[in-house]
Amino acid sequence: MPLRLTSSNPDCPRVTLLDANVLFAPRLRDLMIHLHMARVIQVHWTREIEREWTANVITKAQADPVAVRRCLEGMRAAVPGWEVADFERHMGRFETVHIKDRHVAAAAFKLATEIWPGRTIGLITKNLRDFPSRAFSATPIRRMAPGPYLDRLYAEAPKAVLAVVEACRQKLRRPPADPQSYVGILMNHQCKGLAAALAKAWRVGLP
Repeated sequence: MPLRLTSSNPDCPRVTLLDANVLFAPRLRDLMIHLHMARVIQVHWTREIEREWTANVITKAQADPVAVRRCLEGMRAAVPGWEVADFERHMGRFETVHIKDRHVAAAAFKLATEIWPGRTIGLITKNLRDFPSRAFSATPIRRMAPGPYLDRLYAEAPKAVLAVVEACRQKLRRPPADPQSYVGILMNHQCKGLAAALAKAWRVGLP
């Protein structure tokens, strides 16, 4: 299904590749998937990225493997066309990217050149240091941290983003999240602009 909201702004790409560290964070993962379901953005990832985040969430956060598998199946069902595959041949382009992250850069390059040609692709990661900007200077890939990316997305499509955020907050049950605590969650993920907008809309304070 095509994106409902489009933008030619390269600083706010609507087609994205999500790194494992974005999927590792439950509230960020939830928000990105629901923004996709609302057709505000298009998200992609790879099986390698899946393996990385699921292994980390099980070993580092002691998550239940059965629950993680159920979550992964739900993500795949919610995002038809999520997978970027057969990208390995592009890894040699990214020798300045940290070796453990070259598969991510290569997948973003395939996404930009073969799946969504002509579109700027957002490589969304919390680990910009291992993705030096010079590695992407001749590509249509924009590497961005999730917090600033969501802030820019809100600035471009405030009504759509606010509606998705409110839906994500309301569906939280174990534990529930009141407006104040959800604003705090966003601040913890460096979504400062979005958190400030929500604090004003919900009439709560910033942490």
